[in-house]
Amino acid sequence: MGALLLLALTLGPAVAYGAPTPTMVRADWKPYVDAFIQADGRVIDRAGDDVSTSEGQSYALVRAVWCDDRATFDRVLLWTRDNLQAGDPLRLPAWRWGRRPDQSWGVLDANSAADADQWMAWALLLAGDRWRAPPYRDQGLALMGRIWDEETAMAGGRRVLLPGRWEQGKPVYKLNPSYWLPFAWRTFARVDPSRDWIGLVDGAYELFEACRSPSGLPPDWCWVDQATGKVVPPPEGELEHTVFGFEAFRVGWTFAAEARWHQDPRARKQLEAFGTLADRWRTERTIPAVILPDGTPRHTWGYLGLYGALLPAWAEVRPLDVEELFRAEIRAAQDPAVARDYYAHNWVWFGLALWSGLARPEAP
Repeated sequence: MGALLLLALTLGPAVAYGAPTPTMVRADWKPYVDAFIQADGRVIDRAGDDVSTSEGQSYALVRAVWCDDRATFDRVLLWTRDNLQAGDPLRLPAWRWGRRPDQSWGVLDANSAADADQWMAWALLLAGDRWRAPPYRDQGLALMGRIWDEETAMAGGRRVLLPGRWEQGKPVYKLNPSYWLPFAWRTFARVDPSRDWIGLVDGAYELFEACRSPSGLPPDWCWVDQATGKVVPPPEGELEHTVFGFEAFRVGWTFAAEARWHQDPRARKQLEAFGTLADRWRTERTIPAVILPDGTPRHTWGYLGLYGALLPAWAEVRPLDVEELFRAEIRAAQDPAVARDYYAHNWVWFGLALWSGLARPEAP
């Protein structure tokens, strides 16, 4: 895997002495571009039928800003506009693009995905600041307005972020805690005081607490009654989505960013549950990829993306364990199957970027 193998070769025994430097983490950007981004700016999920998603495009935009690569940023942004936004840079992108049953290529699902939309709007604001380019900022502001209008709703007097516009109007909202990005909303609040983004931050922290599983970890999905704003049990057939799995692990990164960048004590409190995973690590030398609400594992195998998101989380609350986790990631990254997993690539890189200090909430 690019990031970890490159860092292993660069650092050698030095991995035992702290976080990698921003320069070391930034050096993995070009290998990622070469492996996963076409010349026209399409980010390819090579382990997922070669589809492209708004998530993958938005992750690449954020990474390009932090790595000061405006040329790649522009290519990714242009492909997103032409293929996911139907040529309109001010509309929310379709979330999934790939090969259709008739073998043509195009949009497979035109629904929006709020996590990707926020990362994209945030990346545009960062790009506008970093490269002193008002058009990026203007596009980011326009997308923020669409997110607010199309992907937020009221639930019991509290405004909540929906997972996409497709959830609007339902009596019970199916919400995804890993889509709630308070660190981005704080930036949105700074540039858009006309909307109550900070109220969205406060409401999300209330829901983070209310949605927590008995294990203390967040679930992949949580259900909230529209009228009362209260968390309710999942509908029949949805119990499998209450696990801590491939969605929820990203919340650890979010809380680490909130603790590091904004010193929010609510984030540090929520991080404690992620810190307890270090206790499991010490005894079992792995962290299950999927954990049931009561804390028992659904699977015995670990997932590299989860480990990546845990790096900055443990750096905040379990610093004595974080370097060993990093060394374990380097070993795990040598599995050939990992080379095609763009999702794991991204979350290991995001973890390293935040831990090292390369990731920042505003342009330098």
